[in-house]
Amino acid sequence: MPFITEEIWHAIYVGHPPLKSIALAAYPQADERQLDLKAETHMAVLQDLIVSVRNRRAELKAEPKLKVPIQLFVPEPEIRTLIEQNRSAVERQANVEQIAFKDASLAKLPGARHTARFDVHVVYEQKIDLPAECDRLKKDLEKMEKEIANGDRQLSNQGFLAKAPANVVEGLRKRRQELEVLRAKARSKRDELGCE
Repeated sequence: MPFITEEIWHAIYVGHPPLKSIALAAYPQADERQLDLKAETHMAVLQDLIVSVRNRRAELKAEPKLKVPIQLFVPEPEIRTLIEQNRSAVERQANVEQIAFKDASLAKLPGARHTARFDVHVVYEQKIDLPAECDRLKKDLEKMEKEIANGDRQLSNQGFLAKAPANVVEGLRKRRQELEVLRAKARSKRDELGCE
């Protein structure tokens, strides 16, 4: 809406702008003195922490309203101080109940996230119905196997490949790759739960 921008520009100069139109004015340049690399780095660390916790919560399928505790290992004192100073923002943005700082790496904890600045572990124990989850995984795997077999059958049929549009064939190949990844994850989860 350039006409609104033009009106605002004229209003800023109280009706007496230096040029007839904003379209004739030079594009504003950033003031190098106002750039603060340290502040940008600190903000990136906080954003990375919040995103890591949110992603892990999503993987664990934690209820959105449920506040969960997290454990943090931060080797740099400056970054630890930064997180402590912004504790309430992290707790609010990531829906965290409590932040517990640890003195040793969390690398050996399952599901911990590792970055160059910190390790974070979301403490959440999901209560699952083991037989029902095993049954669900079995059904999912059977469905994936059927879809993979169907895709393989179509991709090995030369008549289909000759007649089908290129985007359809490419879509089948991509879906095949996605199914391989999903199948591997489902098998891993099944083995992790000890399903038969």
